[in-house]
Amino acid sequence: MATPNAQHHAVRLAHAEAHAALHGLSLTPLRRQVYAAIVASEKPVGAYDLLDALEPARGRVPPTSVYRALDFLLAHGFVHRIESKNAYVACCEIGVPHCSQFLMCDRCGATVEIPSDGLAEQLSHSAPAQGFEVHRQVVELSGVCALCARASRTSASA
Repeated sequence: MATPNAQHHAVRLAHAEAHAALHGLSLTPLRRQVYAAIVASEKPVGAYDLLDALEPARGRVPPTSVYRALDFLLAHGFVHRIESKNAYVACCEIGVPHCSQFLMCDRCGATVEIPSDGLAEQLSHSAPAQGFEVHRQVVELSGVCALCARASRTSASA
């Protein structure tokens, strides 16, 4: 019997494959494996971590191949790049145009995508008032997730 996480990952992979098929995108075996490794990670994953994750199933994969797969996944909205970590997370809403912000736990590394066009719009409108032209927007908030905060409180009271 599949675990809830495995079922969730399978649903996300199926959704990605359906999106690719619907839009005539080639989700090659390598692209699918890179995406699956990102989905399976509970935190942002870097390109070299992806190389290590792929090696048991594919053997040694050239870094350029993984970077090309990441470029494809980024360009078509399957993943987001976490700028501060030079790492990648799976998009929570493939095929739905949105702006996202990310909540990143400093302790466990868990990262949550918060899609919110409202905040992005507010920031974009503030910039021209300052004479600034926005080309790209990245909002990453770091702190402590609820699980880590709870664990900290529990250990402090023990």
